Amino acid sequence: ISGHGLALVDTTVEQDQAYWEWKVHVRGETGSKVPMFGVSNKRNSKFYEILADSSIPEEKHGTKFMCAVPGLEDGDVIGVVVQQSELPMIQLYKNGEIQDGLLVSRFRGTVYPSAYLPQSPGNGFSATFLYTEKQFIHGSPSPTITPLIAERSLM
Repeated sequence: ISGHGLALVDTTVEQDQAYWEWKVHVRGETGSKVPMFGVSNKRNSKFYEILADSSIPEEKHGTKFMCAVPGLEDGDVIGVVVQQSELPMIQLYKNGEIQDGLLVSRFRGTVYPSAYLPQSPGNGFSATFLYTEKQFIHGSPSPTITPLIAERSLM
């Protein structure tokens, strides 16, 4: 993903425990705002149109279940662990190391893997979504936490 704003992956987190990674790319100036990673609820386009016309800052648009990750450098990898039956429900890793304080205790509803990239004065941030074991750079912190499984149609 590139540009700025909230991006949702087009598959829901259905399994009890799931893991994926985001490889971060930094180009030029990034400004003072930082990217956010986690999950988000999907809304209809009218919801986002109303938000865009509101006084609510862009970084608050659908990022309630996400964590800001400061100090990112080109090539850093953010691992996201989701555990729907344990607390914290979301925990972030940076370059394979657990990040204290970068967690979400609870969420409700259908959620999608998400990233928020802030607007920046230069080319700023972009990110690549890694969701299969062979793509992972660091991998799941536990063998019981498996890669995100894309939902499949039964038709």
